Amino acid sequence: MRLFGSLLALSLAAVLAGCGTSYDASLPDGGRGQVTCSDVGVKAPVTVLDRSGAPQSNAGVVVTYVTAGEEVVLATNGNGVAIVLDKGPGIVRVQGQINDLRTQTAEFTFIGGECSSSVTPRAATLQLQ
Repeated sequence: MRLFGSLLALSLAAVLAGCGTSYDASLPDGGRGQVTCSDVGVKAPVTVLDRSGAPQSNAGVVVTYVTAGEEVVLATNGNGVAIVLDKGPGIVRVQGQINDLRTQTAEFTFIGGECSSSVTPRAATLQLQ
């Protein structure tokens, strides 16, 4: 019995010595190092086409961040593309416009957390009507 107690004490001492790291219990995750994420969010391209199907540069794209309660207007580049940025999880509606012409409305769903994000669908093509 005495030998068993000594072996148990030595085993416990070896395990505790191997830990060597002290954790600060005041941190939310029990003291472990914080996870560093390289995810910078996702972007969704929106292409605006004119009535003939050609890309429309300088078209406005009204972006409504439904969940965030925010609206912005982007301009398409020379290829008729505007980039919608991820502002956190939620629904985003987009509609193209130029003068009195409008496109149909498309909807993106941004999904994500602290370290990963995605968007469905990945892109939208809108045609002026």
